Amino acid sequence: MPAASAGRTFDRMEAAFRAWGDFVYRCRWWVLVLSAAVSGALISFAPGLRIDNSAKSMLREGDAARQRYDAFLDQFGQDHLVLVAIEAPDIFDLGFLTRLRAFHEEIEATIPYVDEVTSLLNVRHTRGEGDELVVEDLMEDFPETQAEALAMRARVLATPYYLDLLVDADLSLTGVLVEPLVHTTRDAEDLALAGFDDDSSSDAAAGAARESLSTAETTELVEAILALAERSRAPDFRIHVAGSTTANNRTAVVVLQDIQRFMSGTLLAIGLLLLLLFRRVSAVALPLLVVFLSLLATFGVMALCEIPTSVSGQVLVPLLIAVGVCDALHLLVLVYRRVAEGASRRDALVDALGHAGLAVTMTSLTTAGGLLSFLSAELAQVVNLGIAAPIGILIAYVLSMTLLPAAIAIVPLRASESATALRLDARFADVLVRIGDFATSHVRGVLGGTVLLTLLAGVGLLQLRYSQDIVRWFPEGEPLRIATERIDAILRGSTALEVVVDTGRENGLQDPEILEGIERAMQRTSAYEDEFLAVGKVSSFVDILKETHRALNENRADHYEIPKDRQLIAQELLLFENSGNDDLEELVDSRFQKARVTIRTPSVDYIHYPRFIENVRAIFREALGPDVGLDLTGSASLYARTFSVVNASMARSYVIAFFVITPLMMLMIGERRAGLLAMIPNVLPVFLTLGLMGWLRIPVDSSTLLVGCIIVGLAVDDTIHFMHRFQRSRATGGEVPEAVRETLASTGPALVYTSLVISLGFIVMTLAYMNNTRAFGTLAAFATLVALLADVLLAPALLMASSRWRGATARIR
Repeated sequence: MPAASAGRTFDRMEAAFRAWGDFVYRCRWWVLVLSAAVSGALISFAPGLRIDNSAKSMLREGDAARQRYDAFLDQFGQDHLVLVAIEAPDIFDLGFLTRLRAFHEEIEATIPYVDEVTSLLNVRHTRGEGDELVVEDLMEDFPETQAEALAMRARVLATPYYLDLLVDADLSLTGVLVEPLVHTTRDAEDLALAGFDDDSSSDAAAGAARESLSTAETTELVEAILALAERSRAPDFRIHVAGSTTANNRTAVVVLQDIQRFMSGTLLAIGLLLLLLFRRVSAVALPLLVVFLSLLATFGVMALCEIPTSVSGQVLVPLLIAVGVCDALHLLVLVYRRVAEGASRRDALVDALGHAGLAVTMTSLTTAGGLLSFLSAELAQVVNLGIAAPIGILIAYVLSMTLLPAAIAIVPLRASESATALRLDARFADVLVRIGDFATSHVRGVLGGTVLLTLLAGVGLLQLRYSQDIVRWFPEGEPLRIATERIDAILRGSTALEVVVDTGRENGLQDPEILEGIERAMQRTSAYEDEFLAVGKVSSFVDILKETHRALNENRADHYEIPKDRQLIAQELLLFENSGNDDLEELVDSRFQKARVTIRTPSVDYIHYPRFIENVRAIFREALGPDVGLDLTGSASLYARTFSVVNASMARSYVIAFFVITPLMMLMIGERRAGLLAMIPNVLPVFLTLGLMGWLRIPVDSSTLLVGCIIVGLAVDDTIHFMHRFQRSRATGGEVPEAVRETLASTGPALVYTSLVISLGFIVMTLAYMNNTRAFGTLAAFATLVALLADVLLAPALLMASSRWRGATARIR
């Protein structure tokens, strides 16, 4: 776009914003009431905001791994458990067993949303009595004496299925497995209570019951178990509560606490900073009013659109607060300056909107556009942020253009108070002008130093590593982390990989060759161990078949094996089904075509699961041959998939953000070359931050991968304000050094204020409970300050170098 044409376009846009300012001033009460009413309507939905940190919530609904997992849940039931491990000097002491029974029974009687509880009390015990197969609870007849308890101990040691599942090898720990409901029954119960019992309502109830157990219901379940564990805990009855359901709930609790902490901490810190800078109540109250309403309204929209928040979504709070305050500050600083110069309130407001309205509009669009790049991510939590953040930014922008100017038109502004802001501006402007003069007169030094820092960052970038380890995000003293590490050290089983074996034909699971193949694969998998992961318990319906065969052969240990005859296998499985025990229902389908093999593993960094899963796949493929279908799913598979998309999501989001923001930058500046040049100070902070992560060994995970796009989106705001003012100064015929000087003197102080606000908002995140969130806050604050230096030091040097290059080119021609 030619410079003259761009100038005329900018003039028309600025005239439109001046007209808007005049309208708002004249209709200030109507604008204030209407914007407050709309905000209030949206905020009313905010209490419905959900927090979802489940394993499958990390992946998009259309993701193949998530679809396989949902199909698995529908076929076989829950794989997420609350694992309760209880340690004692002797778990077969009669007193301990009595306390265990009371604990087990209280879970069944008082804990909501529980589908099944399994412990030594009721785990299946299969035995033969003559020609009869008896399948009963292990402690159907509870021991009354210590001698009977010791006899029970011998029975447990004789059953391999119990080892590493309900007891450890030393018999110093026993497990209680609490299986939550897969689907909520809340809506179905509501329909029943309402008296709808016809066919159509039954169908509606069935459909409602297919909804997953809600976060609130899961939280109620886990917290009730934790409360029971706390009441029951004793020195000789040490209770550890872990498992994926517990971890997801604990993460949701911490996220909620951190969001509340971020809101209060960020608002307080930024409020104190604004008070220190401007020494006036309106400079604190008005920006914080805008961001407070924007944040709550965004939560309301998220609840209305059923967009949950998560660990990754925590960044939304400081992000929206920083963006909202920055929009407000750019207007307020100009209003204060004009009032201090003697302008009326109306003229000050009109001039401020005319001068900064276009820049604020473009910064909001570029920030929102940069964050829209998250929509391309394969991580659902990041996609949700890519939807919620732009919505929040646009809400903040609308309130900055409506509620804020209306409030400015109403709140008293005195010239004596505005003079404080003017004096502060002058101090910052003096320092910034000196920095700009240094940059334009030492171009080679500035650019050479930038190249050196970039090379150092490149070395760090080569050391960048990827990680996703939710349990280790918690600090070392966290009870969940202690419990998980303790259970993993003894039972090696807080996470599960599920292998679904599909024979492809009805009753295919009665084929002895296939069963022997499954058993070989289970044995090899049980022995699997590498430097990061050692398999704990491997179980399937083959265990049931072997127990049944032993029971029907006089309970002899040498008959704990798979029968060789197909008809005998069918008969024994039928006998087990008719015994009244329903364990088989969760292990095979009704046609005996598909079987589930559960492989319990420790909770490790997600980076280690892909190789493990491929090794397990190879083991089963070799044991079963090419004609048997294999599908690997379960929480471990979801974790592996999550890790595999972190890298791709980061790279894709960064590239898209660049290609979204760059055209907007060109449009704003009105010149292609200057727009491309202006992107360098925005990309540099991201590159240096990634390099710093490599040097400090801070991994890229689902939280820290957000740093780049967020910083590009925020950094470009200050660059737009700088370049917008620079281009206007150049249009009047000034040379680069004079234009830089004028730009930094007028716009520079606002850049400092906004950068301080943004960095302070992110620094508050270092108060978070979880390690990954603290790392994000540190990195984002660092990148914000680097972006400020890039705008006031690197950008002037680049503009000067570009001017010299164009001048040299013109002379050659």
